[in-house]
Formats: sequence, C-alpha cells, structure tokens
Amino acid sequence: MNTNATAAERKKAVNKNNRLEQFQDCPTRTTVQVIDGCRYIVHSHFIGEKDLDEVMNRLAVDAALEKTAIV
Repeated sequence: MNTNATAAERKKAVNKNNRLEQFQDCPTRTTVQVIDGCRYIVHSHFIGEKDLDEVMNRLAVDAALEKTAIV
C-alpha cells in the first residue's frame, strides 16, 4: 500500500481486501471483451446477491414487450 495514501484511499483498500477474503470461495469467470478495438478483461464474481428467477423473469418480460412493441 502507498505510504502517501490518504485516509479514504487506505479505507477503500481495506474494504476491498475484506470483500476479497469474504468471497474468495465464490465462483468467478474471466472474459475478454473488445470494444472499439480496445481489449478489456472482465472478472465476474458470483456472490449470490441476486435472485436468479427474478432476474430471468424480468429479462423474459422485457424481451417479450420489446418484440411486441408494447413498450
């Protein structure tokens, strides 16, 4: 850690380390996305905070509404 870091930066680093330890056993996925010729490496951490049924239902309803032009 940078010795010249502000108190806010030190607190942010501690919070990040705590979250990394808390979710270290959760599944992760790494993908590479290319946007306008720039390569981005995306690290996804699945920590189980979303209800998958609710998310999938919302996506399905949105897609159906969009296809029927009801939106």
